[in-house]
Amino acid sequence: MGLPTLEFSDSFVDSPDFRERLKCHEIELDRTNKFIKELIKDGHQLICALKSE
Repeated sequence: MGLPTLEFSDSFVDSPDFRERLKCHEIELDRTNKFIKELIKDGHQLICALKSE
């Protein structure tokens, strides 16, 4: 997935376009965070299952 670029200099202008691009990045970070948490949980369950056998 290609996210729109965030330019540091654009943060000074704080345009609606910059805020929209920032929002896209925040959404993607939330998705990534949820995926990592699920991956850790699944990995923990796998390790527990392997130890119990």
